[in-house]
Amino acid sequence: MTDNDIDRPLYSIEDDTPLYKLEDDPVPSPGDSDGEDTLYDEDDVEEDEEYADDEAGDDALDEPDSDVAKTPSPLAILLRTMFTPVEGWKALKRARLKTETFASRCFYPLIGVCAVSEIARMFYEANVTFGDWAKDGLCTFMTFFFGYFSVILAGGTLLPAKSREVLKKDIGKQFVMLAMSTLALFWTLIQIMPMFEPVLVFLPLWTIYLVYKGVRILRVPKDVENSTTGLLCMLIIGMPVLWNWLVSEVLLPLA
Repeated sequence: MTDNDIDRPLYSIEDDTPLYKLEDDPVPSPGDSDGEDTLYDEDDVEEDEEYADDEAGDDALDEPDSDVAKTPSPLAILLRTMFTPVEGWKALKRARLKTETFASRCFYPLIGVCAVSEIARMFYEANVTFGDWAKDGLCTFMTFFFGYFSVILAGGTLLPAKSREVLKKDIGKQFVMLAMSTLALFWTLIQIMPMFEPVLVFLPLWTIYLVYKGVRILRVPKDVENSTTGLLCMLIIGMPVLWNWLVSEVLLPLA
């Protein structure tokens, strides 16, 4: 064995190629254009969901309530609409309530309370009997009860042809109920605090404003949106006034 054989290594790797290689795959930063498809902003997601709800159309509103426990309170939606009209109307549409649910949990109880509030006259006026209160309470209940159905029926004839069908859908009926529920609340306040009647009597103007802000959720065509808004305001305010006169001046005196 020579000295060269002793100095030679036992093994030798002639190929310099590494045994494995990791592909460079840099993580895209928020500013990189390549990462735009995988990065989402929460606000954008919410806007997309809202847009999807609007594009789904009113047919989706015909679906039954999936979970009663998760169903938003119609009364809470009413109060939210009164103080933040745009968000309140959106909440009403997203809730996808059935008309019967909204009526039984908001509209009918409020007009019932409005009718009972007539008893306050016994504390502010003299010579008001229990019978007088019963007649006034019945008149008030019938005013809003028949007023609602009259708006639905009259709207099918008086509204522009392109927007007549909206009041036949759940969202259209709930729209009218919510607006008339505000009138019932205002009338209740007037009965309880008659000393503020000169100021409270203008509260129905707030109902008109709510109708103006909420007509967009009905998906009315743009070319008839203004006329539909004006006629809805006239019907929602005018029908209760008409029925109040019919009941108090015509029907009850004949009873």
